[in-house]
Parts: sequence; structure tokens; C-alpha cells
Amino acid sequence: MQPRAYQQESLDKLYQWWVAHPGNAEIPILVAPTGSGKSLIIAELVRLLFDTWPDQHPRTLVIVPSKELAEQNAEKLADKLPGHLSLGYYSASLGKNPHADVIVATIGSVYKAAHLLGNIKSVIMDECHLISPNGKEAGRYRQFLTDLSRFCSYRATGLTATPFRGNGVWLTDGDDPLFTGVAHTVTMQELLEAGYLSPLVRPIDVVQTRIDTDGIRTTSGDYNLDQLSERVEGYLDQVVEETLHHAAGRKKWIAFTPTVENAEHLVAKLNARGIQSALVCGSTPKREREERIRQFRAGEWRCLVTVLALATGFDVPDVDCVIWCRPTRSPVLYVQGAGRGTRIALGKTDCLWLDYSDTTERLGPIDAIKGRKRPRKIDQMAPTKLCDECGEVCSASAKRCPACGFEFPMEALEREARQASNAAVLASQVRPKLVDYEVTDVRYAIHKKPGSPDSLRVDYWSGLRQVASEWVCFEHTGWARAKADQWWQRRGSSFWASPRTTLEAFEQATSDFFESPASIRVNESGKWPEIVKVEFAESLAV
Repeated sequence: MQPRAYQQESLDKLYQWWVAHPGNAEIPILVAPTGSGKSLIIAELVRLLFDTWPDQHPRTLVIVPSKELAEQNAEKLADKLPGHLSLGYYSASLGKNPHADVIVATIGSVYKAAHLLGNIKSVIMDECHLISPNGKEAGRYRQFLTDLSRFCSYRATGLTATPFRGNGVWLTDGDDPLFTGVAHTVTMQELLEAGYLSPLVRPIDVVQTRIDTDGIRTTSGDYNLDQLSERVEGYLDQVVEETLHHAAGRKKWIAFTPTVENAEHLVAKLNARGIQSALVCGSTPKREREERIRQFRAGEWRCLVTVLALATGFDVPDVDCVIWCRPTRSPVLYVQGAGRGTRIALGKTDCLWLDYSDTTERLGPIDAIKGRKRPRKIDQMAPTKLCDECGEVCSASAKRCPACGFEFPMEALEREARQASNAAVLASQVRPKLVDYEVTDVRYAIHKKPGSPDSLRVDYWSGLRQVASEWVCFEHTGWARAKADQWWQRRGSSFWASPRTTLEAFEQATSDFFESPASIRVNESGKWPEIVKVEFAESLAV
């Protein structure tokens, strides 16, 4: 099988990253959406290694967190590897073949066996978002890679559809991250446009059932499972009733719940309404699990209900309905779960996304989710907003004005969305909300962030309201610096060279000679306002 253009580009970018960052300690991530064909990327990497250095017998090790993922990876690779290359396991439960050309290993079995593997040239850590940054598993990966470097020269990478942890923090962030960069990202948007992924769609009728999460405490950044399970239980009858209406024309459903108990009860309720359903979870015996998935593929079950067992590595392309009964704050759970419906199949045009929580509204379109940096405990400029009723300066996160009690409109809109909403699940389905503001004041400040150069923060005000902000990066390099130069020139500052430092920019921007815009156009459809157009007094649009 020949790799697709984006798969070949991923390999090219990975090689370029390795060349630019020599040494075994530098480990990048390749980001590719669910359904992009990661197994073909791995197989093509192996083929290229053997074509380039056949006399060295360069071999590849694929490490995964669990036996189930090892089996799934090996099954896919067996179909795609060139016939002259051998495939084997290194796993206590699946067997050990340390001499195969491609070895699929579980980290629990291989982390002390580096000395047994021979000449390894590439190490791929699949589903690398599952590697805990602080737990014993991350220590095992580090121990193995350190030991392996004593016996051979290799390069490593991680593969995932979600390059961030459950709390949204980048895998490359932290005091001592295992991964040190992102070599390449294949976006869901480009695969949707090319027809390699199936779009998720919301139902025509607004989903009325909304699982209320108010009052549920959070544990490790997500909802407490015991409290969440109890809350979800009271909505299952409504979920079944609405699903029968919305998904009547859909053939294969997958439903996600917080706990096994919820899943068992949902299966019983669906079966009672004539929907042939089965449970697949982590405790389901292997043979029974495989048989139920086989029956699902064959159409003997209409719905599989699961907790997390089908969130990664599950490949049934013709799933055309995902039922989300698992409220979450985790972008990983959200994107991985939704990804079960994005594979393409003959006769499938899209996949229905039935979200009975506020997950879509809270986290936004799945193809627009990115990682974030972990919060730093330093004194920073606190974001604020003004009360439209009395002009009080309030915290940006405030729901009510502390002075007059006015409820901010966004909070009311969010509450209404939790009750009934069909928020866009893909960015292409979001209609931009463009608002024009007269600019009455522009305020500048030097923004400091540990580990990064200073930047110039620019706040735009219209009357008593701060309507947008942007950060201009004069001390950065590459695209960020080029964008800063463009920003500077477009503000009537052509007679001044672009400043070399943020302090220089601040001093000139706050002088009487620096021109401020007369109006700005802001896209308010996203999580944060985005400036899309600026006009000066002479009507020069930029």
C-alpha cells in the first residue's frame, strides 16, 4: 500500500525533526487524527529504514500501554508490512520474539529487556497520550530508553490523536517532559476536506436532554465518577427515548457512559425497547469481548455500550451514531470518544453525534481543540471585564457583578445551552459572530511569561467595555516576529523601524505619535474574542 500524501509528509517531517534535533534524548510527537492510518505510517517508516540501511538490519519497536492495544497494532501492521519483514510480540501474555523486524511490546514487559532486543533503529510509542507524566509508567519508558541507548543508536517518537493530557496540558509541557516537541500535525480539518474522514453532525431537532453537572465536584480535573454516575443514572430513560427519535435511521450505535453500572443499565433499557445492545468494558473477558465486537461488525448488535474500553484502538468504520452520556472536562476523552465515529465506510456519509451533556458546548468543536500550557504560579495581569449595568471592573470568570448583582449575559447563555443546544461539533459548522466596535481607548502593557520572551499586550476598549486583546511578539522569532513586524507597519509606523525589544515597542506605542485604530471587527464565536479587521481614521482597513 502506498502512503497517502499526508502520511508521507508526516514521515518527511519526522525525519527533518530528527536531523534538526540530534540525540536520543530529543523525542517528538507525530499527531494524526483517529482514522488517519497510523499503522501505515509505522509500516512505511519500517520499510524506509530497511531500504536505506539494509546491511544494518534496522528494526522498529512499537511500545503500547496494554495487551489489547498490542494486539490491535500487530493486527493492523500484519496487513501493511512488506512480506519479507517479520512481526513479533514482546509481551508476557502474548509471547516474546525479541528478534523480529518489527516488535510490538507492552511497556510492562519490555522496560527491563533492552539488552535482549539487538539493533533497534526506531522506537514508536503509540497512543502516547496515555503515558502518565508522573506515574511509574513514565519512569518505565525513561528506564527502557536510557538502557536501550547503551546498546544501539536509535531515534524515538510518540504517536497520538491528542497530544495533551486529560487536563488539556501539552505532553511537551512540564518540569521534565518525556516528549520535547511536535514534529508534525495532521489536522482533522484537512482530512475531512479530502474525504478521508467522515464528518460528525448534530441532529436536526435540538437535543432536549441535558445531564446536569452542577454541584458535582471534580477529581484530578474531571468530574468525580461516583457522583457523576449517580447523576447520569437519573437521565438514562430520557436518553433512550430521545435516541430512539434522533437515531431511528442509523445502523450502528456506540454509547459512552461514566461507569460500568451506568452501561449495564443503559444496555438493559435499550434491549427493553427492541434495540439489540451489548456491553463491552475493561472487565469483559477477552473472548467474549472479541465475539461481541465481531457480532457488532456483522450487524447482530445495533448498539455497543462502553465506558472507556472502546475509546482507543476500536476500529469499526461504519459506526454512524455516537451517543455521549459521559459529561467530561477532559479534551482527551471527548476527542477520542468522538473519533469512534469519524472513520469512513462504504455507504456512510456522516456520523450522528448525540451529546446528552454540555461537553460539546464546554470544550468546543473537536477539530479545533488544542493543548494548553499548565498554569504558572506567578503574578500576572489578571483578565477583567466590565459590568454592563454599573461599570464595575470584575474578574473575567465572574458570573455576577459583585457591586450590583447583574448576571453576565454569557453565563445566562451557557446555562441555556446546558438545557437544550445543538452546538457545533466541528469547526466548519460554527457560524462566526462578527461584531464591529468603535475603539475609544487602546491600552498597552508588557506581558511576561516564564520561559518565554516578553510580549506587548494590547487591550482594546469601547466605552466602558474591554472588547478584545492581542499579544504582539517582537522578541520572538520566525512567524511570530514576522507577524509583529506586519502589525507595527500597519499602524502608521513606517517611519519607525520595527522595535527590537518589547520595552522599545511599549515606549513608542504609548507616545503621542503612535496611531490607534478607529474601529475593530471581532469574531466572538470562539472561546476568546478574535480581531479579524482593524480600521484607522483614514479608513485604511488591515
